[in-house]
Amino acid sequence: GSSEKEKVFLNKLNTVLIEIVKQEWPRNWPTFISDIVGSSKTNENLCRNNMIILKLLSEEVFDFSQGIMTQAKVKHLKDTMCNEFSEVFSLCTLVLDNSTSVPLVQATLRTLLGFLNWIPLGYIFETKLISQLTFKFLSVPDFRNITLKCL
Repeated sequence: GSSEKEKVFLNKLNTVLIEIVKQEWPRNWPTFISDIVGSSKTNENLCRNNMIILKLLSEEVFDFSQGIMTQAKVKHLKDTMCNEFSEVFSLCTLVLDNSTSVPLVQATLRTLLGFLNWIPLGYIFETKLISQLTFKFLSVPDFRNITLKCL
């Protein structure tokens, strides 16, 4: 149907955006993370799509970058992503604390899962993330599988 076509189109646009970001961020688009986080606070659909974009960026930089980008470029992107992660984590926390939208919370949990193998451990052990995953989301059938993967 039409919504399936829209989803495919949106996924293609997200992929194109990630290719642009890999070239332009951080040097020519230093505010990319701030822009994404800021625009996420305007509505839930945009926020959900932005979570998907952040997850794609994480995968591109941390998982798929071997042989595609120079090692210096990969290191620079990783360092920048780590340095700016607090903004992203704050957005994830905001969603997990306040959202009642199942698709948005699922997208946020999937995005967090993509981050867990590289974010500084303090975000995992020195925040309420583990207790929130365990006590708020683990018992909810819609969130159980992704929450278990996060834990």
